Amino acid sequence: MAAFTLTADLTAPQNHWAELVAHPELLFGHNAPDLVAGTDYLARSPFGSGGSGRIEAVQHGRVEFTWGGADWPQPGRFVVYAADDLIVDARAVPDFEVEPTRAHWERMLHIAADFLNTPDRAVDSPVEAVLFDADGVLQWPRPGWLEEMTTLGGPTFVLDAFAAERDCLAGGAELAPLLTGLLTASGTGATVEQVLQVWHDIVVDPDALALVDRLRDSGLIVCLATNQQSLRGAHMRDSLALDAHFDRAFYSFEVGHAKPSQEYFRHIVDVLGLPAERVVFVDDAPANVLAARLVGLRGVLHRVSDGAAGLAADLAGVGVRDPALGSADASD
Repeated sequence: MAAFTLTADLTAPQNHWAELVAHPELLFGHNAPDLVAGTDYLARSPFGSGGSGRIEAVQHGRVEFTWGGADWPQPGRFVVYAADDLIVDARAVPDFEVEPTRAHWERMLHIAADFLNTPDRAVDSPVEAVLFDADGVLQWPRPGWLEEMTTLGGPTFVLDAFAAERDCLAGGAELAPLLTGLLTASGTGATVEQVLQVWHDIVVDPDALALVDRLRDSGLIVCLATNQQSLRGAHMRDSLALDAHFDRAFYSFEVGHAKPSQEYFRHIVDVLGLPAERVVFVDDAPANVLAARLVGLRGVLHRVSDGAAGLAADLAGVGVRDPALGSADASD
């Protein structure tokens, strides 16, 4: 068994623990658990790597948890400290997994530290456009999808499939042949069509879309800004009719760049013809929000579990008020 410790500097550490508790996706990525002892999770990074485990103990500035892959004999033991620095301390990592595990946590640590060290800029310019991510903001997979995908492809299939999808998000590859290879290797006998049926079983949040519609009716430009490979993007456009709610839809496979590439956001502001500081972008992935901020957009990190009400509150924090609430200075 192996151990390692990773450290990243924090520029304003007094504010960061509260941010980590509010947004554990900064540490764990997609499907991040609440930082509550006894919470089980399976989370993945924006890069396709990830693991499962349990939150063991939480104190101010410190969280203990287990984390490991499906083929580990037992999960490793991890502690994250948030004080003057952000520190990941890992123990009981299998020797055969130490390099990919270290690489995963180096990436996650630096995404978290860079995000925490790059707050949204305070600007006076009015907001003219709002960009909405899809998955985790406006929609999510139907409950039970993880178990169905694991049954179809085996214990490592979900992470392997998401890693394969990353090669397709900018339009440079097609997902179906990659899934065929994974399923053949798994020996489960499942088909690509069965996998896509689960992958495309999307629950759209009607309250979140209603908020998008109200903002659009108020005169704001609203755009869909989503990472999708061509099959799922076509399903969202043709079967779910999501594009009808937006002035523009920027699917990564059509843009030719995928978040968190800064070129993705430069493309959007160029198409819109707006100064970046007049564009708000909301996403549930810290790396994507950070990239938008570095291009000059006003980036908002959304917690999936906060739902549409949380989305409205997130936008209000950057001056975009839900028209359903009326004028901010209206009298009772």
